Amino acid sequence: MAPFSDLGSLGALETEARSELAQSMDSFDTLGLCKAFNEEESKVSPAVACSLPIIASLIDELVPRLSEGGRLIYVGAGNSGRIGFMDCSELPVTFSTDENQFLAIVAGGDEAILTAQEGAEDSEADGSAKLEMMRITSHDTVVGISASGRTPFVIGAIKIAQKYKAVTAVVTNTSRSTLEKLGVDYSIPVVVGPEFIAGSTRLKAGSAAKQIPNMISTCAMIRMGKTYMGLMIDVRANNQKLLARGRRIIRQVCERLKENNFTSSEHLKSEKFLLDDESLDLMIKRCGGNVKRACAAVVSRLPPDCAQQHLDLAYGNFRQFVQNISPHINQPHKNGLPGYNEKLFMAIDGGGTKCAVSIYAGSSVLARAQAGACNFQSMNIEDLMAEIKEAIRKSVSQLPSQYHHSIEEIPKFAAVWAGIAGVHHTSHREVLTARLESLLKVSISSGSLILTSDSALLGACIGMDGTVDTGIALIAGTGSVAAAFGRDTRGEMLQIGRTGGWGPLLGDQGSAFDIGKQALQGLFATIEASQGDDDYCLSELESRVLDRIGQEKKNLLYYILYSDTQPRHLVGSLAKVVTELGFQTDSPDLAALDILKSAARSLTQLVLPLIRPRICEPKEGRLILSGALLNIPQFKDLVLREFSRQKIGLFKEVLVVDDVSTYAAKYLQTRYSDSNNLHHRIIHTEP
Repeated sequence: MAPFSDLGSLGALETEARSELAQSMDSFDTLGLCKAFNEEESKVSPAVACSLPIIASLIDELVPRLSEGGRLIYVGAGNSGRIGFMDCSELPVTFSTDENQFLAIVAGGDEAILTAQEGAEDSEADGSAKLEMMRITSHDTVVGISASGRTPFVIGAIKIAQKYKAVTAVVTNTSRSTLEKLGVDYSIPVVVGPEFIAGSTRLKAGSAAKQIPNMISTCAMIRMGKTYMGLMIDVRANNQKLLARGRRIIRQVCERLKENNFTSSEHLKSEKFLLDDESLDLMIKRCGGNVKRACAAVVSRLPPDCAQQHLDLAYGNFRQFVQNISPHINQPHKNGLPGYNEKLFMAIDGGGTKCAVSIYAGSSVLARAQAGACNFQSMNIEDLMAEIKEAIRKSVSQLPSQYHHSIEEIPKFAAVWAGIAGVHHTSHREVLTARLESLLKVSISSGSLILTSDSALLGACIGMDGTVDTGIALIAGTGSVAAAFGRDTRGEMLQIGRTGGWGPLLGDQGSAFDIGKQALQGLFATIEASQGDDDYCLSELESRVLDRIGQEKKNLLYYILYSDTQPRHLVGSLAKVVTELGFQTDSPDLAALDILKSAARSLTQLVLPLIRPRICEPKEGRLILSGALLNIPQFKDLVLREFSRQKIGLFKEVLVVDDVSTYAAKYLQTRYSDSNNLHHRIIHTEP
């Protein structure tokens, strides 16, 4: 264990200095000591306040990472490590978090949590090893806690976090500390001055160290919608004390919603029986101890599973759930049954990977659902309609019962926009039109059914933005296509250009199919080069591709070309292997990365013909990126860097869209409000 070279300067640290009371405190009586101690502790909050902007910025970066499955990891030694452990241990029960998402690494291991292990903090190598074992990724956030700002264990851990591009932060009680000089993303120095007893950093330094992790985790939970009006709404009722708290929370939520005119007093009166202890306990039990779900079910009068679906639509945010559901309670139906006055609008996004359906009404999305692939180029009409029906069935089942008498009943839609891949390359368009009209009770002639390609739906993402008149949508999923859109004199969006979309036989460059095909070509080239020699070695990429397909080399080509599995989907699925290897943070696979760069260049070539004054000027337009590939941040960055290399100017805005159907349904409702006849008033597309 190598000692610090600057060990002699330890006494120069703020945490080691003697306080002004040092000379006289031994003569204080007990009350005098308590008063002096309390006065010293009062200096902690003002010191923390100086770092609030930095802490807020850290939380703003932490929240989306947690939402995407990233972890918050505290690292510390002694009291600092125990504080991190204590903060993490409370979160799963308090906020229903995943216990593997909030972790603490304490020098000396688990034993150090109960019993001090004083020498454990001096090993930088141990800190490095402990964090290496965590398999850190760029999605994680690592917060080091060290009063002195120079604890070797914490330094080692922070260096590893930086190596793997995790967000790094340090909480110290000294200025210009060794940890700060490592170049961490967020340095939080809370200089509280000399301790009441010199060097005892469990005092003011410990108070600051506890306050800041509490602030980080609590504020992050609030930002993630795990509280509501100051209530611990996401608590798990797994004991009698928490069950009683759950009942109080539900009652308080109902009272506050009533005070805010969320719903009429008649609703609360009619549901009053639900608020007695027995009924609430039963509801919480039906919701698996999830108090938030129980709240949602009580205030909305929806079954727990349906209430959970609406919570999911609001990404778990109860305030957003309330805003979405509040217009739809206690509205009279013409036949006396409870119902909704808003018209329903549906968008169907049928692509090569999935069929997604969104239902929109008033000012909110009421339902989202998905089924399997839905591409007219690669499947027959019966299979296509089966996937569309399944996606519609799932979405309709999420609607509150006021919209229909049974989940088997399809409600009346004011308008439906169906964007189906390959619809313009088939002779069965009329058959599909007739089937959709019969299923949904809408019609092309009246304008209540609009049938386009799936790429045309992306025009809604541009049309909803009143600040732009043009834009380009680029899709890279199983297939690839680019489309340009412009606004006409009436404000309607027109599809004014299109490239790609030729299908796997002639095109789809830059798509998942293209990436998988290139990986397979490399594998076949290696197999052929061996000419039966068993001593040759496959690369990691080639081995992973072979494992993914699950066939021996001698059967590989036959299986791909003639098996019951759709070749396009099978080949496209290999893109997952390529992206995993090409984008791994530690030593990316160069062959995989070359394939991904080639795909990015191909997608750029799709966009280039649309960059011209009469179609779209980037600085005046919006770029929409959609499809499974472009929703991978690293691949999106590759494509945008390729744009820059090809001298494509900066767009006014770049928007990555995961759920196109939601935008399309909302746009449909917006256009309907302008005219009851949607015929020729929606996005015009290719003939």
